[in-house]
Amino acid sequence: MQLLSHPITLAFSTCVLIQILAWNRQRQTNNADTVDIAWTLGIILCALIYLLKIATPWQNVLMVLLFPVLWYFRLLYHLIIRYDVKHEDSRYQNLRSHWSDNTQLKFLSFFLFQAILSVLFSLTAYWVITSAVLSPWQILIASIWGVLALVGVSVADYQLLQFKRNNDSKQVCNVGLWRYSRHPNYFFEWLHWFVYPMLLWGTMYFLWSWLVLAMMLLFLLKLTGIPFSEQQALKKRGQAYRDYMQQTSAFILWRSKQ
Repeated sequence: MQLLSHPITLAFSTCVLIQILAWNRQRQTNNADTVDIAWTLGIILCALIYLLKIATPWQNVLMVLLFPVLWYFRLLYHLIIRYDVKHEDSRYQNLRSHWSDNTQLKFLSFFLFQAILSVLFSLTAYWVITSAVLSPWQILIASIWGVLALVGVSVADYQLLQFKRNNDSKQVCNVGLWRYSRHPNYFFEWLHWFVYPMLLWGTMYFLWSWLVLAMMLLFLLKLTGIPFSEQQALKKRGQAYRDYMQQTSAFILWRSKQ
């Protein structure tokens, strides 16, 4: 009975429900972009469930409200305003064409896997909540680092959105932060995860927080992040994007070779 009422169990059930609703919306519209919205919303709700179910010092509550709640609320807002039911992201168009048999069953499995990831990446919030009261220096350093990362990713997303609105879809965005990294949004997303080792210093969760940070880097560099994005960019923009790849760092902000 305790297992069923455990905050992580409730969080997992919530994420599964959200992803099933998102999958059903995808089934109705043939647009799987809802999976990203559901994944982001899942992390926010997981953190809020932990806060509601577990008594914790106000300092810890504040940090969780900032990271991940505020952090992923920004991303959720960005995904919602970008969502266009008539235009599915090329990553999911590619999956749809590749999954020609039992397409909806495969998409359901994919959506449910994202529910697991939402809970997995929300564990850092759970660890912060269940740790001892945070010290002032932890709060200060983590807040400064996290806010700088938040500004960076917000600027990167805004620059890309403005570029897409004002330029042809076959043109390569190489302005602002995108001149120094092909994926500055992913770079600042990753930087934000360093907040958790700062907050979990001296606890039994410290090493686990580094593992989650490494997993996020793996997903961004090798699995669902850069590889899918660049594969589709090459198909859409061809030689122009190949030239961009030769001139610009893939991830870390670095000077352009132009």
